[in-house]
Amino acid sequence: MGKYRTPGYLVLGLTVLLVGAWIPGAANNEPALDLYEDLIGAWESEQVRESFEISIGVTALGKPRTMKRHEEDRTQLLVPQHYGNLVGVTGNLESSIFWYQDGEGVVRNVVVPDSTKNAIRIELQNTRNFKVRMVRN
Repeated sequence: MGKYRTPGYLVLGLTVLLVGAWIPGAANNEPALDLYEDLIGAWESEQVRESFEISIGVTALGKPRTMKRHEEDRTQLLVPQHYGNLVGVTGNLESSIFWYQDGEGVVRNVVVPDSTKNAIRIELQNTRNFKVRMVRN
């Protein structure tokens, strides 16, 4: 009886999946895209660093202080553009809920756990082929 040999394409496919899941987080020894396990309505995209100059406070004469450069690292979350415009934010100690309303009046929630402990950046992402169907009546 001959030996079974795993097809090369299967081995390559599994390797690509495993490496792809770990490379972005390898510097921190954590898998990619796993900071938010309980996200609803949004998808974790990447880590971004925002840098800007800002004047904080005033001098003794009441004039704005000299601008200084600041940086913030944020986890970028993508929200489907068809959700519409942000119309409200609610939450509790465990999560924040961002409420979006589209042009037809449909309201959707986006739940972000631990947003009080993590800096996030929410960006609307283009979508296409949007469909709605009743799955339960």
